Amino acid sequence: MSPVFLLLVHTDPAQVKRLLRLLLSVGRCVVHVDAKADERAFRIEDPNVVYVEDRVDVRWGAISQVDGTLRLMRAALRRFEAAHVSHFVLLSGSCYPVRALEEFRSFSQSNSSANFIKAIPLASTRKLGQRTRHFWFYEDLPVDGRKLSPARLMRGLLQFAGKLGRRSFDLFPEWHFGSQWWALTPDAVSYLANYPHEERVKRFLRYSKAPDEIYFHTLMVNSPLRRGAEAVSGEGVWDASNLHLIDPSLSRWFQASDYDEVVSSGRWFVRKVGTAMSGGLCDRLDLIQDLDRRLARERAAP
Repeated sequence: MSPVFLLLVHTDPAQVKRLLRLLLSVGRCVVHVDAKADERAFRIEDPNVVYVEDRVDVRWGAISQVDGTLRLMRAALRRFEAAHVSHFVLLSGSCYPVRALEEFRSFSQSNSSANFIKAIPLASTRKLGQRTRHFWFYEDLPVDGRKLSPARLMRGLLQFAGKLGRRSFDLFPEWHFGSQWWALTPDAVSYLANYPHEERVKRFLRYSKAPDEIYFHTLMVNSPLRRGAEAVSGEGVWDASNLHLIDPSLSRWFQASDYDEVVSSGRWFVRKVGTAMSGGLCDRLDLIQDLDRRLARERAAP
């Protein structure tokens, strides 16, 4: 029994392949490459890596994030026997292991009946409640990184008007949100991947803000597996992070100078890292894996 890592990636193929080669030492991987990107750049030849074929054009803060994740889940369930999976672990290409991966595999195996997904009620603050109460247009008018563009101007105008409206949804008594990056049991992933009201919920969340941080958490809290979702309080995904060190700015790229902070966090993964900004940090974190492998060889030696 070992973890299966689900990767949502869209950029920095060198960093993604570096991450994959590390993860393969303890588990198997399923990769969804954004349909806007050239999948060939992200490929490594290994039988334990599966690439999702029916890819999604993923847009920031939009319902397509949910679609991409669901396709990852379904591809993983088709490929890997659930009895041999301790957890399905959702990562991005900008995540990186902080602690020894062999230690993480043991942790996952020892806690194979536990789900690692924290949930904050959206109704806990007025600002959070706006994520589903008002109208947002990230899917139809996507973020493109430019400070000034016709799409951004139109989205801003529509979202301003959307704040005058109020929406409700009768399927759930309360919405929840949390970090997009979680680790779930095969039973939980199977439940989410086969949820009977998926299309109805996604139609509503299409006009919500960052539905990937809402969909899975709300379904878990309102499911037979609700005890597996840990209720927490807070104002942002950093307050509901599961296995990751996440900076509250959500835009910080960790660097070599942050090594002590990253390691002392005790978290299993850090987000965000990239080839250009974080090469030195990743080099130092790799030494943790090297040391763990060397100690394992020494213990195994006669």
